[in-house]
This record gives sequence, C-alpha cells and structure tokens, in this order.
Amino acid sequence: TIHWEGIRSARTEHLLAWCKENEDTRIKLFSDSAKDAKEQGRKKKQSGTSRDTFYSQVAQAVFSNDEDPEVQRLFKEDPKAFIKPVSTRFGVLKKKYNEFNKELKQSGAGKTYAELQEDPTMKSLIDTKLEKFPWWPELHGWWRTNPAFNYAFSTVDTGQDFASAALEHFAISKQP
Repeated sequence: TIHWEGIRSARTEHLLAWCKENEDTRIKLFSDSAKDAKEQGRKKKQSGTSRDTFYSQVAQAVFSNDEDPEVQRLFKEDPKAFIKPVSTRFGVLKKKYNEFNKELKQSGAGKTYAELQEDPTMKSLIDTKLEKFPWWPELHGWWRTNPAFNYAFSTVDTGQDFASAALEHFAISKQP
C-alpha cells in the first residue's frame, strides 16, 4: 500500500510538482477545458497518449527517489506496478477537491483562489479547511472551470440569475 498523506505527504507534493513542471501534459491528463482554452487564446489540447503513459511518468517522478528505500527498490523492480497508485491518488484528490468545494457552496463556484481570499468569511472557511487538504489551492487553479473535475462549477454559472429569469418567465406567461 502506498501512503500519500501524513508523513508521506511529500509524495503528493512530488506529484503536484510534476504536474506544475509538465503543464502541457497536465492539461491533456486533466481533460482540457474548452472554456480555459478559449480564455487563454489557444486551441483545446487533446492527447492521443494513454493516461497510463502519463501516470507512468508521474510515478517515475514520485517514486524513483522516494524517501523510503524499500519503495525505491520496488519501483525499480516493477515501475508499472505504480501506475495504479498514481491513478488512484488522482481520483482521491478529485474526490477531496469536490468535497472541499461542496463546503464552499455555490458562492465559491468558478472563482479563483485570489477572488475567494478577498471575502473574509470565505477566506476563513478556506484557511480552516486547508489544514486537512493543503493541496486545494493548486488543484483549484487547474480544475476550477473544468466540469470533469469540478462538479460545483458544472452545476453553477455565477452569471446566471435564476430568480429573475423565473419571475420574468411567469410575468410574461400571465399576460393575455
């Protein structure tokens, strides 16, 4: 079993560092958002490479110099055995990221970390939650507008005013 948190949180730090250093691959790995591509004035990036190839690259970055000599040895013997733990870790990060977002409720949907920090109530809530999930700001920078990773964003558009739209709809439908 590979541990990623607590005294082994350095593994998650290495995983995220790899993602930062390999932006193009990270974008492909996380299913590039059409919205992000448009905002950044670029074409949407798609990959013809399997996710396992990317996970293998991450595993190399994380485990080849692991602080545990036994993990290093096991990685050298069978590096492919570490693809599944990397894949699983991304899944756990995604789950925890969305749990974090759920507690922010709709007021945090689609906003950047910097924008959320401007609201004292939101800042306090985020700071408290970061004690248990310190990787949220980094992940939020990558996933906040990507509905494949941020479920709160996919259900909320901060520019929508459903109440006004409903009032307008019913006002129009009552007129003869």
